[in-house]
Amino acid sequence: MPPPPWTLTGRGVVALTPRGVLMLVRYAASPVGPYDELLWAAPSRTPAGWRPQVRSIVVSTRESVVWGRRNWGIPKRLARFAWLGSERASEVRVTAEGGAEVARLGYEVGSWRVPVTTSLLPSPLRTLAQPGLDGAGGWLLTTLEATGHVTPARLAVGHLRGLLPAPPHAHPLLAVGVPEFRLRFPAPDRRATGTKKPPFREVMEKG
Repeated sequence: MPPPPWTLTGRGVVALTPRGVLMLVRYAASPVGPYDELLWAAPSRTPAGWRPQVRSIVVSTRESVVWGRRNWGIPKRLARFAWLGSERASEVRVTAEGGAEVARLGYEVGSWRVPVTTSLLPSPLRTLAQPGLDGAGGWLLTTLEATGHVTPARLAVGHLRGLLPAPPHAHPLLAVGVPEFRLRFPAPDRRATGTKKPPFREVMEKG
C-alpha cells in the first residue's frame, strides 16, 4: 500500500453540534478503493494544544480500517452501510459485523453549490491529533487539506448508540452537504507523549 500522502475524493454530509462534528461520507476513490464512513470528532487537549480528534469512527472496508489505524492513528472499526434513496436524499442504516445496529440517519441536501477550501482555516482547526494505537504510544498530528463545494443540508439522527464511545446526544446546529470534495492526508507529525513545540520566543533566542 502506498505511504502517505493519500488523496481521496467523494461526497458527504457534515453536521456541527454543541460538542463536536458528525460526518457521513462516501469516498468514491482512495488508495484502498471506495468506502463509506461515519465519524464523530471533538476538540481534545493534546501535546500540541487543543486539536480536533476522531473519537468514534466506522468504515465499510477492512483495508480502510487497517491503513487508517496504521498511518494516522484513526480508531476505525468495520461496519456495513445500507443506503436507501438518492444522492440528494437518503436514509442510512449502519450495522456492526455481528449485526447490531450502530446508527441510523437521514439527510437531504440542496442543489446550489458554493466552493470551499480548508486553506482559509487556521492550521490548528484542521490538524487531527490522534493518540497512538495498538501500543504505539505518542501522538500523530495530521494537517488536512481539502477543496470542494458545499450546499445547505438537513441531517436527522435517529441514533448513534453503536458508535464507541457514543457521542453525546445533541441536535445538529448546522449541517452542510458536500456534493464533491478532494481531500489530502499527508504523513503525520509524530510526537512523544507530553512533548510540545518550543514557543516562538524560545526558538528565536536559540537561533
